[in-house]
Amino acid sequence: MIIKYKSSDTGADVDMSTVVQKVEWSGSRIQVARVLEFSYVQDGRDALIPVHSLDCGQTIYGYDEDGQLQFQGNIYSVERNTENSLVSVRCYDNLFILCKSKTTKKFVNVLAEDIVKGVCAELGVKVGTLPKTDKKISYIAAEKTGYQIIMMAYTQLSKSTGKKYQMLMKGDSLDVIEKGSLIESFEASQYVNTNNSTYRESIENMVNSVRITDEQGNLVGYQQNTDDIKKYSMIQDVYKTNPKVNTQEAVKALLKGPERTGVLELLGDYAVKSSYSIKISDSIANLTGQFWVKSDHHSFSDGVHTMKVELEFENLMDEQDPDKNKEGGS
Repeated sequence: MIIKYKSSDTGADVDMSTVVQKVEWSGSRIQVARVLEFSYVQDGRDALIPVHSLDCGQTIYGYDEDGQLQFQGNIYSVERNTENSLVSVRCYDNLFILCKSKTTKKFVNVLAEDIVKGVCAELGVKVGTLPKTDKKISYIAAEKTGYQIIMMAYTQLSKSTGKKYQMLMKGDSLDVIEKGSLIESFEASQYVNTNNSTYRESIENMVNSVRITDEQGNLVGYQQNTDDIKKYSMIQDVYKTNPKVNTQEAVKALLKGPERTGVLELLGDYAVKSSYSIKISDSIANLTGQFWVKSDHHSFSDGVHTMKVELEFENLMDEQDPDKNKEGGS
């Protein structure tokens, strides 16, 4: 990845390729703001080393080898090590602003895209491409982050459309995409680009049967996953109904299937990022088909681009419910 910033004197792009040693670029479904970290050589005693004075708040740009912008964000941390003549920099894209900044909003019969525009206008984030919707939404978000408020809208929308949604930055503009879209141009193959793969499956925490009782302990019924019971044997939990709690949702939360995790170490590809899905062909690790990218970590060192990809085995969305999500941020 090629790191650049704009000169404060001329406004021209300044390329740091001659001094940057290592670049790390990452993101995940949970930590939605993408992170760019890099270190560069800085030694005022050596006249042959260019001087780059980077400070917090400064905008940094990351380009691929074809000159396409892959990252735009601001510096949030700078550490200078004089003994090693190194400066370490951490940047976040502008989703960091939405994840950290709080406000209070009340919406009555408002489209999701208008909610995005209103929140972003208040918090100073540009809006890019949004899915067009026709469902109007009402809710109150008290002292929530901009990210939470927007995802509350798309969580409600998801319940009616059946689609999953995710926020991401394209340059300095916020896009909302349909989460899990397949990256058509990429396939992970054990014969082509996969250096290592790890796959784990566990049923240690499985619950495939729930006995439902009333408040006095009398049997009301059962909720079971019959396919899992046939395959793995029955592992049961008990749920006592509560008039203040939705029984169906509570029982659903108790049921747990097999836990699956997968990690791939691959040759790097800029297109592979969290929020999307990829095709995998790996008979050794028994990973073949379409899988969702939970997190990605790209490394650039000595001209080599590699990446570590954590997989999910279903398309999950960071749901934000106005009634349940009383505090916290993403």
